[in-house]
Amino acid sequence: MKRLKTNSSRLILIIIIVALIMSVTGCAAIRDKLKTIKGELVGIHFNISAYDHYANKTLEMEGSKVTVGVLENDANIDPSSTGYQSGVLEITINGKQMFQVGNTVIFAEDGLDMVEDFEVPEDINVGRGGGFVPIDRFVNDIKNKIGKKKTIIISSQMGIPIAVYQGERVYVTVPDDLPKMTRLNIDGKSLYIHRANYLILDTEMMK
Repeated sequence: MKRLKTNSSRLILIIIIVALIMSVTGCAAIRDKLKTIKGELVGIHFNISAYDHYANKTLEMEGSKVTVGVLENDANIDPSSTGYQSGVLEITINGKQMFQVGNTVIFAEDGLDMVEDFEVPEDINVGRGGGFVPIDRFVNDIKNKIGKKKTIIISSQMGIPIAVYQGERVYVTVPDDLPKMTRLNIDGKSLYIHRANYLILDTEMMK
């Protein structure tokens, strides 16, 4: 009973602290919503890179107006259809059209740079810490919405490293309207990852 009261008091204290932090610093989730429109990769300028399964860059493009969606067929539109849904990605770049299937594609807003000479560790010692698991998950969820220090390690679908990004305030989400993509807001810059293996770690885990 005493432990339950302690956990409840801790939770109330955490909620108060989080509310104060959000009121002072703003919320990454809210800022992220302001930068997104359905199907549109909103940013000043995007660098678009495609990679094969062996992490070889096969294509590089850039554009200031980028939209992404599925090239739909009847199965995408009609739930009663017996056919297979289209998995073709339709990318429009400055009014020009490109279709792609299977490749790893990274959309990085201009000014968002990869970390050079980063060595991916084989072993990570997370140290001691944590407590009541539901509270830990709740706190991490709130911190993600506020934005926290993250390291993003992107690999090809064969597991070969492609790129590493880091940020002081990183927000991660999976857009409902962008197929097989993960969106990150890294210090106010947008990064979209399509069809890749990746790890997103608290940066303090790497120390």
